[in-house]
Amino acid sequence: MVRLKYRYFLTSLHYLDSGPDLQLTSETLQNAIYNSIEENYGEFGLGHVLGRVKIIYLALLSGTALIRVPADFEKQSRVSLSSLVVVNSKRCVLNVIHVGGTIRSCQKQLVKHNVNSLHKQMLDTQDVREREHIRDVLEQTLSEIRNLAVS
Repeated sequence: MVRLKYRYFLTSLHYLDSGPDLQLTSETLQNAIYNSIEENYGEFGLGHVLGRVKIIYLALLSGTALIRVPADFEKQSRVSLSSLVVVNSKRCVLNVIHVGGTIRSCQKQLVKHNVNSLHKQMLDTQDVREREHIRDVLEQTLSEIRNLAVS
């Protein structure tokens, strides 16, 4: 018997009309993904993944989500995630940041993504106090990463 293999999608959810949706739940996002799979691949595609897609992590303020999908349905899942345009009755775009075979690899990519976005935000801001605050957060994040690497 062969074990089930999964892929983990690290995604970023951007709302087009408004800010982050604080009413979003894992179940709502999962149902939106199922609807997108059904639109793209019909009942066969939905039957293939039904019960096998799981939202591992969802951060409402940053719009970051970690989604587990079957490995044999990876390409179709990526297409369905990219074609997702409405979640919880709000228009949005779901970008795939990273696809990995383990949760750990996605966590590493999430840290890199957050550090890069903080650095970009620090360069874009004009306010000196805000820039110093972002620099402090960035330094704290980098020191925590170094401490994790040592342990």
